[in-house]
Amino acid sequence: MKVKLPVLRKNKRSVFGAAVGLNLLAMAVIVLVMRPSFETNDDIVFAEFGSGLRGVKDAHLVFQNYVLGLIYRFLYQATGRLPWYTIFQYAVLVAAFSAVSYVLINRMEGWIGLWLSLALLCCFGYETYIHIQFTKTGGIAAAAAVFLLFHVIVQEKFHIWEFLWGIGLGLLGFMYREDQFWASSALMAGIGIYFLLTLRKRFRNYAIRKIGVCAGVFAVLLISAGTAGTVDSFMYRSAEWQEYQEFNSLRSQLLDYGFPGYDSTEIYQELGITREAYELYRTWNFNDPDRFTSEVMEQLVQEKSGYTIRPEQALNFTKRIPRDLSKLAPVYYCGAFLAYWLIFGKKTRAAVLSLLGETVLLWAVYFYLYCQGRYMVNRVDVGLWFSVCLVVLWLISDSGDRQPHMDAVAGRTAPVLFVAVLIASQLLWIKDWRINTSSIPEARVSQRAVLETIGTDKDHVYLAKSGMVSEIVCYGPFDRMPENLLDNIYWFGGWECRTPGIVDKMREHGIENPYRDMINNESVYLIDDQIDLTMAYIHEYYDENAEAVFIKTLGNVDLYQIRSESRA
Repeated sequence: MKVKLPVLRKNKRSVFGAAVGLNLLAMAVIVLVMRPSFETNDDIVFAEFGSGLRGVKDAHLVFQNYVLGLIYRFLYQATGRLPWYTIFQYAVLVAAFSAVSYVLINRMEGWIGLWLSLALLCCFGYETYIHIQFTKTGGIAAAAAVFLLFHVIVQEKFHIWEFLWGIGLGLLGFMYREDQFWASSALMAGIGIYFLLTLRKRFRNYAIRKIGVCAGVFAVLLISAGTAGTVDSFMYRSAEWQEYQEFNSLRSQLLDYGFPGYDSTEIYQELGITREAYELYRTWNFNDPDRFTSEVMEQLVQEKSGYTIRPEQALNFTKRIPRDLSKLAPVYYCGAFLAYWLIFGKKTRAAVLSLLGETVLLWAVYFYLYCQGRYMVNRVDVGLWFSVCLVVLWLISDSGDRQPHMDAVAGRTAPVLFVAVLIASQLLWIKDWRINTSSIPEARVSQRAVLETIGTDKDHVYLAKSGMVSEIVCYGPFDRMPENLLDNIYWFGGWECRTPGIVDKMREHGIENPYRDMINNESVYLIDDQIDLTMAYIHEYYDENAEAVFIKTLGNVDLYQIRSESRA
């Protein structure tokens, strides 16, 4: 007896509506159940530059494309009472997940595509909607774009609006994080391998035409990304931004990937860097433009550059990567989709070769990250494994001439897979359930009170050691950031501390070198929890007679002024 599945698909408009509606509903449920937060400080700095919290409104976001910065500025200027940075990022995520749902529903009979979409959302909706991070968003958008564009290519009829949707998503992924765009897009190569191998079974003219369409589609994506990259580079052409870019590249190599060990080299003694200075610099309190210069950083980077890749390193990496990957939740999600494919998918030669190619490419990407010091970084891993899952889902969705009874069984099993993934994902979700994070709003209000007390004291400038006062503790993704509130507080670290906009604002307060210019400056308060270390640094390089005078405790931070009779 032939079993017929209930058909969801009617036309592209209804499928599009179902895909977007499903993802909007899923996003709302996820946000209502759990409490969103920024995963890193970077996102909140981008939001600050858009909203003007620090008194600097700048579209130069350094790690995101300049065009995105312009979009944020326009939205905040339209109405600064809304958290546009978060809203826009959520819109991109909904568009990306909807694109995947749209493709799966179109390619699969019955409700299978919808259930698999929900399972995918359980896997990656938590990481993107709850632990918001721009690198993740870039990876998700890039992978979803390639997924949709391959769907555009393999269809008999070319639909321009699907094509534009895919190009737009890919362009946004590129503008959010260029490096992640390339990595996530590269890991979609499994679909490309499958596409080329299955074309061999078609007529020659048909195969040539499809290869031409594929080349044209991805050429447009690459040209669009290249144009956005050119615009971004053009906006950093000024001398001050070129100088900053050089500094930031060197800073990243040291702060993100580690300093040379203090006792393992003589370079620190040659550069006149004491152990106290080393401790301050490597803990993100490096904003001393007179001592920690680009020339000094370059010599420290060169001290690390003698390292070369050795064959045994690749062997050691191969031995450890299974253990390291076993700690990643997305690996198990991918395993669930692989199991579903093994049971219900077509185990053709093309499918097996595409998975083998995907495995080799995944190894290569992780080995590259291992050598670059970006190995096992969650915000990077999420985008990579989303790409791998999409490759597996593409193979699942190619039902071909599969027997109808297998489709019926697959249709009944898909919701079981969704429920299983949903239940398993609660092991991660539980720590972010609103009922378990009920103390966060109270703590946020308490910390915000400290920050707002500082921000309203315009008679003083506050210099904060890294980690002492953090906006990420005070403001959540959906909190409004008051314009110019924190235009009188500056940090000793952070990639943004030497951007031209911040430097100009500091100069307006008479500060070019925080370590030097706070001495005997009655308008400057220092926020510090390691005052002895700071004073040892000041004694070594600026004033051996300087003293730290305790002023008061504000909330959970201590305020000091640095005074010296020798400069009186």
